[in-house]
Amino acid sequence: MKETINVNLAQQAFTLDMDAYSTLTHYLDDIARRLPDGDNETMNDIESRIAELFRERVTSPMLVITNGVVLSTMNQLGSPENFGEPVRPMGEKADPTAVTYDAPKKFYRSRSDRSIAGVCGGVGKYFNIDPTLIRLIAIVGVFAACSTIFLYAIIWIAVPEEPAKPFNLNK
Repeated sequence: MKETINVNLAQQAFTLDMDAYSTLTHYLDDIARRLPDGDNETMNDIESRIAELFRERVTSPMLVITNGVVLSTMNQLGSPENFGEPVRPMGEKADPTAVTYDAPKKFYRSRSDRSIAGVCGGVGKYFNIDPTLIRLIAIVGVFAACSTIFLYAIIWIAVPEEPAKPFNLNK
């Protein structure tokens, strides 16, 4: 009897046995260390292709993906050497001394901290303030002057929702 693990690849759920999981993790780590830092798009494309191949080989979601299925998928995709020379040594995620620049802050409605539409949660996250305080200010503003309702509605319509965070098997 082998132990299994549930894994999400490209937002699709799969059940792998531990040998298959170990092989797949090693394969994806080897590819990731050959790609430039921050090249998430290529890794997402690779994970999507792996998910497609798994769906072709394993027709029922109730079946477990074995090491043989992972190895045949790896053969079809090619070896990690096809992705270039390693940028980082194995096991090293990124250069800690590298200078990184923070992306500019963007204002979004919150997906996780929301009561109605995530507006107060988004404002709190943007200004690094507790969203409960923002909610209290909004409620007081409704009673003081009804313009707060219109401001809330405008932000709800105009500001996009926070993008969903993709699940990455490597992290």
